Amino acid sequence: MVFENADMKYSIPSDMEKGGGIWILRTGRSRVKPQYFVGPKVSENYALHFVLNGMVSLAYVDEEVTLSEGDVFCLFPRTRYSYWEPNGHLEPTLRMQWVVLDGGLTDLALSRIGLHPCKPYVHNVMKGELQAVLDQMNRCVDNDTIGNEFARQKWLYRLFELLAGATVQKGGKSNWLEQSVHYMDSHYMEGITVTDVVEHAGVHRTHLYCEFIRVYGISPSHYLMKLRMERAAVLLTETDVSITEAAISLGYSNLHTFSRAFAKYYRTSPTSYRLQHVPVPT
Repeated sequence: MVFENADMKYSIPSDMEKGGGIWILRTGRSRVKPQYFVGPKVSENYALHFVLNGMVSLAYVDEEVTLSEGDVFCLFPRTRYSYWEPNGHLEPTLRMQWVVLDGGLTDLALSRIGLHPCKPYVHNVMKGELQAVLDQMNRCVDNDTIGNEFARQKWLYRLFELLAGATVQKGGKSNWLEQSVHYMDSHYMEGITVTDVVEHAGVHRTHLYCEFIRVYGISPSHYLMKLRMERAAVLLTETDVSITEAAISLGYSNLHTFSRAFAKYYRTSPTSYRLQHVPVPT
């Protein structure tokens, strides 16, 4: 028995989309019929369901929740679930729209908006332009025109941006200490200082210092130095850049400052280090 009127579209992801770690497999819309019930079953992919109208009950693991207009839930791979229209109306009002995703980064992306297998739903996310983004995604998902892959990725990332804005408290950061490390990992070659890290973290300098040492065993300044010196060693032994070019590439204002920092870290000069570690031609 068919329990819904559904309109589905299928996407064939390109190699570029797969390289990004998260991609769309299909989209769809549904209006349910009386006695609507799905499951129990296990999904092979990640299926985001947006409740456009009415109510839906979701059973997952050993839990059950009833969701209503504006809410979203996700069916995670290898997780048993069921969902149904709870009121048993002769004329049910439940309408949903869904996006099915795949890729190794999908778990991480979903966790960033508060969706996990142990709590696969979020309330009240259908705000602002989110409906328009879902509609744009639905329009382009089965378009195989060259270049349309960029549109699919654009609307997918815009969807996650809007969901993050709807689910994350304004001004909040997921983990300020972890984000501080990511900030240094990404920008250490740009001459950033611990002061920049403090401003990015939004905490007091002493608090950053104490927490960093407690968790990572070294100070923020030593971590920055470690990143730069390890990269300096690679530049000196695996490339033919000059020592001055290495210094500038690592964000140092001049050769002298770089050489002094390098000698303090490795107990030898950049020139000597290069001579000691570059294989002699035979």
